[in-house]
Amino acid sequence: MNDGSFAAEWASGGAQPCTDAQALGRPSSQTLSMQFWGCDLSQRLPRTLTEGGTQAVSGDITRIGGFLMQQFAWLAEDARHAAPSDWLSLAKRRYLASACDLIELRHDGETVGAIVGAPEDWATYYVRFFALAPEFQKPALTRRFARECLFEPLAACGVPRICAETSPANRAMARLFSELSFLATGQQLSDRWGPLVRYTKFLDPACESVFLQRFGGLAP
Repeated sequence: MNDGSFAAEWASGGAQPCTDAQALGRPSSQTLSMQFWGCDLSQRLPRTLTEGGTQAVSGDITRIGGFLMQQFAWLAEDARHAAPSDWLSLAKRRYLASACDLIELRHDGETVGAIVGAPEDWATYYVRFFALAPEFQKPALTRRFARECLFEPLAACGVPRICAETSPANRAMARLFSELSFLATGQQLSDRWGPLVRYTKFLDPACESVFLQRFGGLAP
């Protein structure tokens, strides 16, 4: 969802497996979603999403990294002469392997899509990356992937909102956010990715009502 900016973060080392999650003081299976909300996004997986056998499965850090390098290699930090230090690369791998939820879309043994995210705070889930390979960017599949693998399990755990960001120039992603019932809720000038528009999908109708009353121009 973030214009491949997450791919740029990953591409300089995040695709390597992390075997030292113990250094973080918790088991690698304890993602931040599990720690904060007791929410295991892999619990409903694997899940077949199309008649052709396309499946959502628990993500593998190496496979997802390879998918991102294949689809977004031009955004790699190395390509932009911004490769991080070795210790930052290690920290990145630790974060991805132990803190984030990793969900893959697989077809005929190949990774064709991915969702990567983690709690931003106690009440907000932040989607770092959401993308499908071009040939799989079909509205019905995209909506089902997001709804069944992200929205529904988070809502079931009582998470009030999901947030993501994209470039204001990314019309395709803005259109997708609208189709998925996200609302534009902010903007920023990022030192890493330039201008970004923040989008929020409210999973709690009460939170959405409060937002609309305060900032949507609607009378109470």
